[in-house]
Amino acid sequence: MRRPYLPRRRRRRRRRNPGGWGRFCRLIGMILLLSGLLLPFLPRESAPNDQLSPAPPLSLPEDLSPLRQSMVENAAALTGKVGYFWGGKSVCLGWDDRWGVPALVTADGSDTTGTLVPFGLDCSGLVTWAAVNAAGDADALSAIGNGVRDQYSRCTPVAWEEAQPGDLAFFPDLSHVGIVVGTTEAGTLEVVHCSKTLGGVVRSPDGATIGFALIGRPAFYQIYGEM
Repeated sequence: MRRPYLPRRRRRRRRRNPGGWGRFCRLIGMILLLSGLLLPFLPRESAPNDQLSPAPPLSLPEDLSPLRQSMVENAAALTGKVGYFWGGKSVCLGWDDRWGVPALVTADGSDTTGTLVPFGLDCSGLVTWAAVNAAGDADALSAIGNGVRDQYSRCTPVAWEEAQPGDLAFFPDLSHVGIVVGTTEAGTLEVVHCSKTLGGVVRSPDGATIGFALIGRPAFYQIYGEM
């Protein structure tokens, strides 16, 4: 006698829940995305004191006046640490906590106007900040000038070969300004400046090749007591 046909029991497969794993991955992705967007706007610690130390070391004349020495050292201390910002100015004594924090460019005349970029200095802003910190007085802004043309108007023209550390170097069309560091072993004039093209505060060992052609001696030194 044939045995009655019994249907086989099918093994019930355990359903995986792809929806739960997918939701978890999406949640992690959103957290990472939000943290990346918010990170630039979180409070930042002030720069340590060694962030203002000159690097590489400067070689300045021993008989250079303390005011000129401070002017050059302050500007050179920002090399590679402060970026270019169109219209960027500061009369802060010491490190400005706004540097590196995204800010809206409001000054007209730049392709960055109206955009958010890390705050920094422009070329004349570096000169202003260096002078203010050399004098230890925010009011030194009125002595050094505000803007390239204003700074040039407060200088006495000096021959290129007579440039001293702390004098100002200008482009012929007064579109750019820097601070003379001194003469290199190769006989070129080194200039520290804040350049949009070069990304911020830099030291150029040959200012002439960059485009500097005029030298000005700021009245700032006489106003603040240099003999």
